Amino acid sequence: MRKTGKEHENLNEKKGFLAQVEKIFVVIKVLFGTAAKKYPVFFVAQAIRTALQIAQPFIAVFISPLIVEEIVGDREVKKLIMYAAILILCEAVLQLLVDRCGTVINKHQERLDNYFNILIGKHSMELDFQLTEDKAALDQIEKARTGMSWYSQGVFGVSNAVFSFIGNVFKIAGFVTVLAMHAPLLLAIIGLYVFVNIFVMIKNNKISFASFQKLSKVNRLFGYFGWEIVDVRFGKDIRLYGADNMMINAWQKNTDASNKTWKWQGDTQLRYGMIERILSVIKGVAAYFYVAFLAITGHFGVATFTQLITAEAGLDSTLNGIVYNVIDLAQKCNYAYEYVLFMNYPAALEKGDRPIEKKDHEIEFRHVTFAYPGTDKKILDDISIKIAPGEHLSIVGLNGAGKTTFIKLLCRLYDPTEGEILVDGVNIKEYDYKQYMEQFAPVFQDFKLFALTLSDNISFDRATTKEEQERIEELIKLVGLETLMERLDKGKETNLFKYFDEEGIEPSGGEQQKIAIARALYKNSPVVILDEPTAALDPIAEYDIYRQFNTLIGGKSAFYISHRLSSCQFCDKIAVFSGGKIAEYGSHEELEAISGGIYAEMFEAQAKYYR
Repeated sequence: MRKTGKEHENLNEKKGFLAQVEKIFVVIKVLFGTAAKKYPVFFVAQAIRTALQIAQPFIAVFISPLIVEEIVGDREVKKLIMYAAILILCEAVLQLLVDRCGTVINKHQERLDNYFNILIGKHSMELDFQLTEDKAALDQIEKARTGMSWYSQGVFGVSNAVFSFIGNVFKIAGFVTVLAMHAPLLLAIIGLYVFVNIFVMIKNNKISFASFQKLSKVNRLFGYFGWEIVDVRFGKDIRLYGADNMMINAWQKNTDASNKTWKWQGDTQLRYGMIERILSVIKGVAAYFYVAFLAITGHFGVATFTQLITAEAGLDSTLNGIVYNVIDLAQKCNYAYEYVLFMNYPAALEKGDRPIEKKDHEIEFRHVTFAYPGTDKKILDDISIKIAPGEHLSIVGLNGAGKTTFIKLLCRLYDPTEGEILVDGVNIKEYDYKQYMEQFAPVFQDFKLFALTLSDNISFDRATTKEEQERIEELIKLVGLETLMERLDKGKETNLFKYFDEEGIEPSGGEQQKIAIARALYKNSPVVILDEPTAALDPIAEYDIYRQFNTLIGGKSAFYISHRLSSCQFCDKIAVFSGGKIAEYGSHEELEAISGGIYAEMFEAQAKYYR
């Protein structure tokens, strides 16, 4: 059964050996299972290389004593040449095969990194919108990215640790067998050293992971201030307001915080590193004295002495390796586990499975109250309103009155804190989420255009037929982009912006707004939402949009947010928001007739400048 994000979070909070083992198995299952479907040859190469590396040290363990015995014994040149040739040839062939497997493995490192970056990016785009404004979720995204990059090296790093561990287990079994036959006490000396070394490495691992947790927030701030400075979109504001020093100082501040964390990690781990080095020297001296003593007292000859020294050196290296593998694997899995957590991040919204057709809808807000998560301030308070199919509703009010929040709730970017929203008499939580999102074509105040072609910015690569291409051209004319098209050599296939194309164009604010409107109309959803759609247009262009309002929207339901109240005359009803409530509701004529009313005063304040 797939774990939920909350279950993974609880597992991350567990302490102790068993919790760490479980975490390792979860990471291996998720990462290896995902990667093996895409790049199975990577794991085949890992397995072959591991088998070859297991065999490598035993060539010297078993052939070197034969060479030594021949040198101190009969000294037959032919045998010496044969043993040396076998040793050199076997080691050369095995190393050649190991290197070849390593080439295949290393070739897949960047592929795997890119593949998992794509998965993280894809999942980030699929997160409920509410989570994109949630600090904990944003921190988790950063932990997933950094945890899967140079902290753990992703699948590449974890798999290297796993296969190296497996290889070392087999090597240890072989070395222990050799040593147990001639010098069993040597195993006790090495075992004591390994036990203490494990303790030292566990301490280092805890310090490294604590440093990683501290750095996750610092890295996000570091990246923000570092990269925003060089983003051309912010160039004008940074220059004209002299914000460069502020941004650089903020970058430097977070760089200092990062350096301070790294210094703490290095200083704290230094003492444990010194302990490990001293223990290694003591163990080496004891091992050599013990084996030499056995040889001098006649327990075995020079050949066996050579074999034991070779096996002891191999066991020492392998034991250090397997201890490192265990700590390294635990450390890498701790980092990579953040990816597992992110990919199982709990949804912010309840999802239904009820189908919904693309058609005109009756929409109702029934006693809806909303406060942003983590706050008690009510942005909307007990909102009740019903919008008939095909009705055009204008939403007006001062900044902060809750107009855009009303639209976010309708689009299910958030769910109400209290009350319910009904579409065709059904709570919107019951509908299939993706199908429900298809009902709305919004143009928000902070809409974004992308460094793609004009055509793709309107259709998002959905225009695959001739009819769909013609539809794009019709909409370009309908929203008043003929002047823009006249100066484009490649027409609608011209790239916007110059990020990736020197011949790309930089549309004006008004042109960008028209493109966004064309995008909403192309989606052909039954509900159109225009949030300040003409804010960047000149008066004539704005008039053209108003004049063609019914042509643009047609019989679709429309929600129209604007501070320019002249637009309200094109709508059937007007909802005046104030203090999170609908203070007034009616047609333009009805609201204008209310003496001292909010709408009447706002309309009069604007109208007097045009008389």
